[in-house]
Amino acid sequence: MAETLQVLADSVIMSDTPSADAEASNELLFGEVVTVLDDHDEWLNVKAVHDGYEGFVPRIAFDDEVLEATHIVSALRTFAFAEPDFKSAPLRVLSYQSRLHIILEDEGYGLLAQGGWVFMGHVRVVEQVQADFVESAMAFLGTPYLWGGRTSLGLDCSALVQLALGAAGIEAPRDSKDQISSIGQMVEFGDTIQYAALERGDFIFLEGHVGIMVDGERLINATARHMKTLIEPLDDVSEAYNGILAVRRL
Repeated sequence: MAETLQVLADSVIMSDTPSADAEASNELLFGEVVTVLDDHDEWLNVKAVHDGYEGFVPRIAFDDEVLEATHIVSALRTFAFAEPDFKSAPLRVLSYQSRLHIILEDEGYGLLAQGGWVFMGHVRVVEQVQADFVESAMAFLGTPYLWGGRTSLGLDCSALVQLALGAAGIEAPRDSKDQISSIGQMVEFGDTIQYAALERGDFIFLEGHVGIMVDGERLINATARHMKTLIEPLDDVSEAYNGILAVRRL
């Protein structure tokens, strides 16, 4: 049976080769679980359990004790403190949708099994969802663009979609090339942009890119064109990426 590990680092970059200067392909969050495909001494070739994404990550980022999540971070980011007190030393930074195993609650804080107290107002129990995935995506407005990133410190277009859907309890692949054939249902859409046919929450797929409609004319996307997450007219995005490939709707 393949070895199973859990991310102990605040987050860790995944790459296609076992090298510190390799191009990033993904980012794993605190508490996410992987299976080990191959061992390269200081590097591991792993497969993320939540979405099947594969790549190389430093061995030091993991713990061999896998704990089932009781809570998920619902704030863009929060801190784990040394004591249940906002004035105590911050031990780690936890990003949106990091998976936590909380063993004790005290004075509005929860104690992580790995150590550190997190403010309970910044987490939700795993059974709860944030159903409005458009609103979840809009929380990332202004976030810097980062190829392969999956946190509020930096993320890419498909990560924005994956995180927003994940908060709503909907699993989605990591990359837009896979999302285009798996999210919801295809919406018939002609060569001319038919604004009347679009709805809030529609997913717009372009060449190597994806965004989410916030109304009939604008979409939110994390884009290298502006190096941030922003809302733009669909006309502008369509022109920049040479037209719309597909529209999908939940």
